Amino acid sequence: MNVLIIRSGALGDTLMLMPAIAQLKGKARITLVGRSPGIDFLRPHVARCMDFESRGWHTLFLDPSESGFRPPVSHIDVAVAFSADIEKNLQRNLQTLFPNSDVHVFGPFPAVGLNSHAALYIARCLQAAGLPLDAIASIEAAQRQPLLASPETEEEREMRIVFHPGSGSAKKNYSPAFWIALLNALQKELYLQPGAFSLLLGPAEEDVQSTYERHAKDGTLEIMFSLQKEALTSLFRKASLYIGLDSGISHLAAMCGTPSIALFKSTSVSQWRPLGPCVRVINAEKEDPSLVDRVVREACALITHKPEIS
Repeated sequence: MNVLIIRSGALGDTLMLMPAIAQLKGKARITLVGRSPGIDFLRPHVARCMDFESRGWHTLFLDPSESGFRPPVSHIDVAVAFSADIEKNLQRNLQTLFPNSDVHVFGPFPAVGLNSHAALYIARCLQAAGLPLDAIASIEAAQRQPLLASPETEEEREMRIVFHPGSGSAKKNYSPAFWIALLNALQKELYLQPGAFSLLLGPAEEDVQSTYERHAKDGTLEIMFSLQKEALTSLFRKASLYIGLDSGISHLAAMCGTPSIALFKSTSVSQWRPLGPCVRVINAEKEDPSLVDRVVREACALITHKPEIS
């Protein structure tokens, strides 16, 4: 079965495809159209990846009379797109391009009020489109085994804690003061050596970078800025713990098998909980000393507990 999947979301949105893709291995030849960096992590798990931004795929949202795009794919049995597609142009263009295919267009996210995990929603959509998978089983598998783990034997983890204090929305974030307090508390509790903490920053955290750099001068903290795919996955596969927010990076860490703590401030845990064999979620709207204490307790528990991976 030749399948075309179009999902032009950010990193976390794209990673939500992975449970279904993992279950479809050996059952379907998948061509995935999406955006980097998400598709870069899924590339080894599909037959073909194409960048939504660079190949004219966006013209499929134009009126059919205006879109002259011809995608470099053929012989598609099932085409599935995740998009609001309010004007229905995407649906019409896909049906025109693949007249002998079964075409489906679903909304990008679960409907408001639907208490369903985003990955389960995607898997159910693909199952409804006729793909040979069990949606619920795909999520259960993602919680038992890291879907993006290295194919080789897992490397020995180092005593290193990775933090990512950013996300795609300011509403999800805690202040630098919270993260610095958490760093100090963990260092005191765990007696870690200098350099045992790694802080991941990206362009969205540029305005607070100097605040963290001042804290890093004592050698406690290593700041890493905009790591690329290989460096990022290597870091996660070696780290003993990851702490972050509701973000694409947190989804990536969990799927790499890193023991993870995800902090949720304003978004739905039921829809966006990271999927992995060793994930703890703390839902807290306010940042205060009690939240620091909660995270430290969970961190100590995860570092001393080695999950069994089937």
